[in-house]
Amino acid sequence: MNLYEAMFVRKTVRKYKMDSIDQTVLEGIMNFANSLPPLYQEITVQYKLLKLDDMNHNFNGTFTVKAPYYLVITTEDTQGFLINAGFLMQQISLYLTAKGLGSCYLGMLKPKKDFPMEPGFKYVITLAFGEGEHDIYRTSEKYKRLPVEDIAVFKSEVKKNVKTMIQAGRIAPSSMNSQPWRFVVYDNRIHIFCKKNFFLNGVLNEMKLIDIGVCLGNLMVAAEELWIDIKVTHMDNISSIAFKKNDYILSLKMY
Repeated sequence: MNLYEAMFVRKTVRKYKMDSIDQTVLEGIMNFANSLPPLYQEITVQYKLLKLDDMNHNFNGTFTVKAPYYLVITTEDTQGFLINAGFLMQQISLYLTAKGLGSCYLGMLKPKKDFPMEPGFKYVITLAFGEGEHDIYRTSEKYKRLPVEDIAVFKSEVKKNVKTMIQAGRIAPSSMNSQPWRFVVYDNRIHIFCKKNFFLNGVLNEMKLIDIGVCLGNLMVAAEELWIDIKVTHMDNISSIAFKKNDYILSLKMY
């Protein structure tokens, strides 16, 4: 199973066996994570692989998901860092699925003051993972997602591969299944927006941007599978166009 295939069967897993994973498998996970190119080349990230006791020592709060392992991402606190972190973590989550391991995003954790981080770095999100207590896969009919017509506007006739990319973005996981992404689609580009919600506090607004990154992870995995070359860009003229109740994030140009 590759990342593209894993995308369509992955589900959030909240119950785990507490068995250890073979060290060579853990090394493979970390090697994969560290080899991933970021969405924004200028942003540096670091990963920490922790066990449950380590998490209790380094983070505040009660862990609603107890797993044998947790992958923590910290990143330079700079423009685009939340989207970039979600983009990377989703690909790692798909890698875990492809290896027969379950995973679950933990978005509301807060590190303690003495949690070790590089200067200028910020904690973003954690991925709990391990062997699932039950089946870690699901079938397509189990998705609880908005229909395509609610999240995408097609401005021209598009090829089947582009529609497949939109489906890949559609099925991405999100905090509280909020699905904040919206797409304006042409034959050679996809403009990505984020749904506004004026009632969300700062933390939940941050989660929306992580969710957009997760969605982009799916989109880029699909593009690679379909042999579509992608350039990530920000178009100033799009920002000035009114798209009701949504913020423009970025565009994908397809070649």
